[in-house]
Amino acid sequence: MPSSSINAITRMSATLKDLFIYIYDLSPLDMDLLLTLIAHNNKQMTLEDLSKAVNRDKSTVFRSLQKLTGLGICVKESRTLKEGGHFHVYSAISREIFKLETEKRVKELEQSLRRILKKFEDDLEVMLDDVFDTKKKIIK
Repeated sequence: MPSSSINAITRMSATLKDLFIYIYDLSPLDMDLLLTLIAHNNKQMTLEDLSKAVNRDKSTVFRSLQKLTGLGICVKESRTLKEGGHFHVYSAISREIFKLETEKRVKELEQSLRRILKKFEDDLEVMLDDVFDTKKKIIK
């Protein structure tokens, strides 16, 4: 579960940015990179381009890009240099796919919360029993 507070997405003033941060557990840098990639209309950008765009060190940007790629919301492609070697370019997934993926994650979260609530009474009893058992052991 993301570390961001669920309060951020349930308040009346919540934004799409709040949802992205919560659903994908994005840091401010992750969010800046994602928005930069989306703003460039899926134009492929190098690590150097992105580092300059967000004014951050390449190693920091690289770690964030790895996270975005791992989440499936950023695409990484290798390019070969004529003189040998290679480099990578990055782009965001299409807006439509990003929307569908986000809707899927929201539905999964909703299903998880409903599953937890179905077991509310039973789980609460187990938690209370555990607390009382622990207190009894401490008192002895």
